[in-house]
Amino acid sequence: MKINIPILIIMALLTGLFTLSSCSATRKGGKVAKKEMDTGSLLKQMARQKLQPEWFGARTSIDFDDGSQSFSATATIRMRRDSLLWVSIKKLGFELARVQVTRDSVYVLDRINNEYTIEGLQYLADSYGLPASLSHLQDVILGNPVFLESKGLQVEAMGPSYHLMGRGLAIESDYWVDASGFLLRKMAFNDKKNSQQVVMLLEDYGETPENQKFSYLRTLEMDGQHSGKAKVGLKFSKLETEVPKNIRFEIPDRYTRAK
Repeated sequence: MKINIPILIIMALLTGLFTLSSCSATRKGGKVAKKEMDTGSLLKQMARQKLQPEWFGARTSIDFDDGSQSFSATATIRMRRDSLLWVSIKKLGFELARVQVTRDSVYVLDRINNEYTIEGLQYLADSYGLPASLSHLQDVILGNPVFLESKGLQVEAMGPSYHLMGRGLAIESDYWVDASGFLLRKMAFNDKKNSQQVVMLLEDYGETPENQKFSYLRTLEMDGQHSGKAKVGLKFSKLETEVPKNIRFEIPDRYTRAK
């Protein structure tokens, strides 16, 4: 049997599309959400927190568990805004898998099985149920809210948090935002057609080199026909912004194309 956990981890890392969690996003203390807050005003406040570096790099510790197997590794992430996303997963110093996503294509190297994949970006949606958009993938890594559809959103006050929700669409969406600081604490998606439910919990906010807020700790779960059921913990470190990188992605001659 082929070991495909590293590839699944990369796909999990890229999307944050995971099963709806029972963990509450409501936090104790801080300001109380105002009932008179309207959707437009909340979206403007959230936009002020959005990270948009030209260059981004980070290290990530990963803990993966699908109920039958568990796996720990580290990932190096490099991005250039609206251009590419590059991820390398290693364990004990050895690279297990590498992915590069451009505006229209996805490239995957499976170091364990000496295979590679080159597909159009739609491959992510068809094979893993992931959003076929480079900008959405980059927003997930940065911890920005991913608005698959921004029309028809409604907001309700929930103690120290705002609950922003979109209903009546192919993919239902939910976002929980602190009333104090307007930081995103959780976002969830429910794709009923493809039986894929998703959640991303964001914690441990700290400063970036550009003095913006970034979630250094993420808890991810997935459960759907594309992903199966699994849980992934992510801890970011060694953050860099606006530092250009020489990003290389080469396919060895001995590798065969995956079916």
